[in-house]
Amino acid sequence: MSEIIKTNTIGRGIAETTPVVLEGTSNIRLVFYPMVHDGGVRGKLVRYKKTTKQNWSDLKPSDFEKQVLKTGEFFEIELKTNTLEKFVEEIGKRKKIVSDGVEYGSHEYLTIEKNRVIIIDDNNKKQILEQILEKGYTDEYWSLIKESMPDIAKKLVNSQIQENKRKVIYEFQARLNKGGYSETTGDDSWQKWIYENNWLFGVNYKKPIEKTKINITGIMPDYLFPTIDGFVDILEIKLPNHDVILEDTNHAGSWRWSGDSNKAIGQVVNYLNEVDRLRLEIEKNIKTAYGYDLMILKPRAYILIGDSSDWENGKKEGLRKLNHSLHGIEILTYADLLSRGSQFTDLEII
Repeated sequence: MSEIIKTNTIGRGIAETTPVVLEGTSNIRLVFYPMVHDGGVRGKLVRYKKTTKQNWSDLKPSDFEKQVLKTGEFFEIELKTNTLEKFVEEIGKRKKIVSDGVEYGSHEYLTIEKNRVIIIDDNNKKQILEQILEKGYTDEYWSLIKESMPDIAKKLVNSQIQENKRKVIYEFQARLNKGGYSETTGDDSWQKWIYENNWLFGVNYKKPIEKTKINITGIMPDYLFPTIDGFVDILEIKLPNHDVILEDTNHAGSWRWSGDSNKAIGQVVNYLNEVDRLRLEIEKNIKTAYGYDLMILKPRAYILIGDSSDWENGKKEGLRKLNHSLHGIEILTYADLLSRGSQFTDLEII
């Protein structure tokens, strides 16, 4: 198993190294405090005992040398087979560290194999990581990072999340440029893709709830979106090549919903009425199927339709005004959704 050993010099030619828990239970531990010096390895064995309310860090170590013995008395400590093997192994690792003398200052060493230790520096970090991946130590190394360097682990996780979201944004743009994707049919349909990437809407949702899994029939959307604050939203997906609004030629500067938008709005209104009518039944079935305690109260509805990437300001203002007239329903274009998602990833979409 890979392991990082830290050293810190405390005097000329001598350094403290990472302590080792040789054995322990919930309230008893035997800890080895090894030090390396130009002549080899030395250290102390310390046994701790704590109450259930104490933390290990609150205890003060007391080594055997400082115990006062009366004439004829002695202390005895038994080392089990696996404890002794670990003790010898840890000494062997530290012997490798000082094979060329003690490095001054603070350093980190990585054990790739048993008793094989290499120092980590700016020149070999990439090489070390490649060796870890090549030898299949990825899970062990990640566990070690999370345990010994939680702040670094958190940064790595956040960085990976951001990178994954960037990939989604690039894929989103590529899908829009290519076109030809179905609304609901097939594994590459817009419905399936959007549901899998619902974080684009800027609200943290739990796993979408499928209508077929909660045994609700009637006029219902294919999916309900539970929010982290315990409510439910509805999303209706149409195609990006549909018209959203059309200019009202009888009134200068006025706009009206397109036929596709009108149809989608009517569909969503029916969904909202049906969800409200079956509220208690839906809440119960969601609890049974998903374990969510949700309140089906005044769901918000989003309709994703059309592409406003080439719209002039007047048309954008028209959509905003028409959206304002709706209650609990908002129409978004694919370009709007792409813009929202790109802001979460610090990307500028051109």
